[in-house]
Amino acid sequence: MVTGLVLLFSFTAGGVIWLARDVDRAISNRGAAHSIAFQAARSGAQQLDIERLRLEGVVVLDRGAAGAESTATAARLLDAYELSGSVIRLEIDGDRMTVVVEVVDGGRTVTGVGVARARDGSGSP
Repeated sequence: MVTGLVLLFSFTAGGVIWLARDVDRAISNRGAAHSIAFQAARSGAQQLDIERLRLEGVVVLDRGAAGAESTATAARLLDAYELSGSVIRLEIDGDRMTVVVEVVDGGRTVTGVGVARARDGSGSP
């Protein structure tokens, strides 16, 4: 009976520890995915179409440069965090950049979304 109770408590404690660790890792990965997505969107939003800004005074992103920079930033950050994942969606709408990053770890997949807007520095919204 005592052996049975000891085994029961041991397996229960092991299960609780495993569950706490697994849940903590999923929460940590979700935060990392959001952080990576935001930084990727921010770096993409810095890639302005300079010619259009000079000629028309309109802040618009350079689609090619913004997409490439966002993807490269996300890849660097995923490597730095030692996570497996990728950019699954990029949206560029005028001066707004949206990046969705997917992180896969331990059979779980989490996504993070980041949005950033380019500004011309004049102080107007």
